[in-house]
Amino acid sequence: MKLPERFEQEMKELLREDYPAYRDSLSVPPGHGLRVNENRISTEDFLMLWEKSGGAPLLPVPWIHNGFFVPEEASLSGHPFYHAGLYYLQDPSAMTPAEVLPVEAGDYVLDLCAAPGGKATELCAKLRGTGLLYANDISASRAKALKKNLELFGAQQAFVTAEEPERLAEHFPEFFDKVLIDAPCSGEGMFRVQPKMMQYWEENGPEAYAPVQKELLESAAKLLRPGGLLLYSTCTFSVLEDEAQIDGFLQRHPEFSFEPAAAYEGFSSLPDRYGLRTDPRSEIRIYPHRMRGEGQFLALLRKAGEHVPYPPRPVLPWSRKEEQYLLPEGHLPVPGIHYLMTGLFLGTKKKERMEYAQSCAMTRTKENWPVCLDLPLSDARVLKYLRQETLALTEEEAERLSAAPSGRPSGKKEKAPDVLVMTEGFPLGFARRSGLILKNRRNPAWRILS
Repeated sequence: MKLPERFEQEMKELLREDYPAYRDSLSVPPGHGLRVNENRISTEDFLMLWEKSGGAPLLPVPWIHNGFFVPEEASLSGHPFYHAGLYYLQDPSAMTPAEVLPVEAGDYVLDLCAAPGGKATELCAKLRGTGLLYANDISASRAKALKKNLELFGAQQAFVTAEEPERLAEHFPEFFDKVLIDAPCSGEGMFRVQPKMMQYWEENGPEAYAPVQKELLESAAKLLRPGGLLLYSTCTFSVLEDEAQIDGFLQRHPEFSFEPAAAYEGFSSLPDRYGLRTDPRSEIRIYPHRMRGEGQFLALLRKAGEHVPYPPRPVLPWSRKEEQYLLPEGHLPVPGIHYLMTGLFLGTKKKERMEYAQSCAMTRTKENWPVCLDLPLSDARVLKYLRQETLALTEEEAERLSAAPSGRPSGKKEKAPDVLVMTEGFPLGFARRSGLILKNRRNPAWRILS
């Protein structure tokens, strides 16, 4: 791999005697990772289910409590468990920001640059069905992928927005307990897995991204509540975009200070010779020659002041024309903000029935949905369903589904509820029964092709 000359010189100065090891690491295949969705299943139960189903061997990512390395050749994006929202595929280093930010139940959390959702899904899972998550991306097209991933994971307390950070700061001053900025950057830490990033680097370089990162930090300072925590991260090694960015922020904002983060073997820090205000307990560098992952930088900061948790508030039913929603923490959408997701979208009220949405299906279980067809992973109909095909029922299955309680008041002539199609006890989507046939109602945009 031929590196940009200026980048190579900067890395030699940064790493010195470690540079040959870093250079050699670029010829080693990158690590691939899987992070368990603990909003849906515990890591321990997932591992037992995965082994029982004959899944590819998994090795723990030492610094991620629910992260695992997967074999390079394993194709896990087509696995039914992926489409049931049991795990997210992500570079092990990229899992680190959501791991380090100590989100707790009841927190109001903002992921400021959230697409495509790797970190937002984990932040949401850490909330354990409480509190509030705002997942924002300035690009509405990228935010659509973010919305899908949150829905796939069964998120019920999330809002997805596509806004300028400064506009959010105007509407939500000192509103969030925790803010994560996974900032756009020059991507030096991704050269191994995305070689095209080197061309972008030569055309733009760190200097093009530093002003954007500064603006993001300024917005985050306004959005964060007193006593709250800010996690800033990039996937670059550039000192200008990393420690120098934090040093400048702290000079402009004396109300912020470093907050110690969890330490793990292999984490690195910037050498003292750079003369910046740094803290090895709070600023983390991940290098591919020291850890099995791509490049990453993180800094954890706390805003001065007493942190007073928000009191819990009930879920609020909300409608927009015929559309029905459940809003977490009684939080109504704010006028003037571009929303793509507002809490849990249940479906659309029709004259004869409620047309339940895919997002609703991904939050249902056998305990809270009256009519379920739970298929073993080995059943060929699982993949047929994911391909948007109709399913044939046995007479026994049809009889059982007919006998299932509707969950509706007696005496009302309403059509039978949709069938929740599941695999190994986890939801995939809805279907509508007609005799011995199930007509597929899974979101067509989620259809798999193989």
